[in-house]
Amino acid sequence: MHLKSVKRFILSLIFISLTSCATTKVNEFYDTLAPLIEQRAISGAAAFAADFYQDCDKYNKLLYSLELGFLAHLNGDFKESNTAFENAKYIYSMKDYTSTFFNNDTLLPSYYLGEDYEMAYTNFICALNYLKTRRLKGKRDEAAVEARQANNLFNKIKIDKKNKIYQDDPFIRYFMGIVYQNAGFLNDAMVSYKLALTAYANYNICNMKVPEDLVNNLYTLYCHYGLTTDAKNLVKTYPKAKQLHTNDNGTLFIINYNGLAPKRVEQIVTLSFDLAWDKYYKINNIYRYDVEQEFNVHEISAAFAVYQEYFNRISSFEIEATDEDDKTKKYSSKSYLVTDFATILEKHLPEPNYRAVFYSRINRYVIALGEIANIRERYEQRKHEILSDRELNKNTKKRLLENLDRETASNIRSIKTSVNTLNKVDLRSWRSLPEQINMAILSLPKGKYNIIIKYLDKNGKLIEKREIKTKIRKNRNRFVLTNSFKGF
Repeated sequence: MHLKSVKRFILSLIFISLTSCATTKVNEFYDTLAPLIEQRAISGAAAFAADFYQDCDKYNKLLYSLELGFLAHLNGDFKESNTAFENAKYIYSMKDYTSTFFNNDTLLPSYYLGEDYEMAYTNFICALNYLKTRRLKGKRDEAAVEARQANNLFNKIKIDKKNKIYQDDPFIRYFMGIVYQNAGFLNDAMVSYKLALTAYANYNICNMKVPEDLVNNLYTLYCHYGLTTDAKNLVKTYPKAKQLHTNDNGTLFIINYNGLAPKRVEQIVTLSFDLAWDKYYKINNIYRYDVEQEFNVHEISAAFAVYQEYFNRISSFEIEATDEDDKTKKYSSKSYLVTDFATILEKHLPEPNYRAVFYSRINRYVIALGEIANIRERYEQRKHEILSDRELNKNTKKRLLENLDRETASNIRSIKTSVNTLNKVDLRSWRSLPEQINMAILSLPKGKYNIIIKYLDKNGKLIEKREIKTKIRKNRNRFVLTNSFKGF
């Protein structure tokens, strides 16, 4: 057997061990976290994540940083949230270095290296954290930094061209335009809104409608800068585009994290040995009989990662705002879908490469077959040496041969056990992400308001009602966060 093949076989066993340990810790983490989120005990979930993070293993440092960051965000601890996300960004920035350092695809999966869409939404949440900070001085500029980081990320994704699915995000572009505009960077806001429209046209993997507010904001900025031609062209595509007139109104943004994104689960596919060999292993057919006899294998199973969706009754929400000083003044708005993580995750996960996985499975048998042959060859050599050694008495030879038999049998047993171990698939993902993000926007005169949020199912039936109070200041944006999580 070639040394390279043996090394690959040994590395695969190491990977199985590492992945198994890492996965066990992750499962323990989510087994405790899930009930807390289901019960909306967000503060408890955030505290648990923070404690767990202190002792988390190096393989999942990025994953735990994402979970800690988002749970702290939901809990209103925006500083802690951004600290965790900054750590996640740093780990992610080392992704290319880590890949180069190991230079071995066998070991890489044991480390959670993050996904591009996860980093994009890290920028989104960090920007929200800054906007939600009570003492807003200087925070608008810091939120704008997150917008620039998101822009740099999308530029990098497009240059790499490794991900053909998630290359841009229309909502992130749209929201970062709001961030820029909120900070007074109107030209940057205009550029971001234009990029958002492009993303809705070219990279809208969730097939969402273009928000009216996006079109109106862009049209208003075109008018502001005297870009008449651009404004006319925009109206040709979006006839309902209108200029938003400056007044003393403030803008209320209600963002709802709805449900929980699908989780990765293991799907087992089993084929007969003959079928698997014929279909996926076209070379070295001379090994077929030897493999079948040596390992007594009649079928081959392989594991693949798929997403398991959750049933979420809530589909959208409506808001009713009543002026506390003048209850005759009522305002209303409906939410619209801005992000569908269920679709992003499903399309981001590549189609199962059955050929590659089953080929790898059978190749493990072939490599193991060669290793067993080497063990038996070494056994015969060592046996001959013992029997030929005239300095050893009969009893000593007997004892050495018995030890040799046991050692050889044990080594062969270990190989057979290992080679029959099901291939491990990476089931890790940022689990506390919502299934969807819905947003409602309402322009309101300055004042104090009582807000009623009505959560509806897909048929418009009322599922739940909540009441909050908020204050609107003139020419200011107000961001309110809600959630409607349901089960892991």
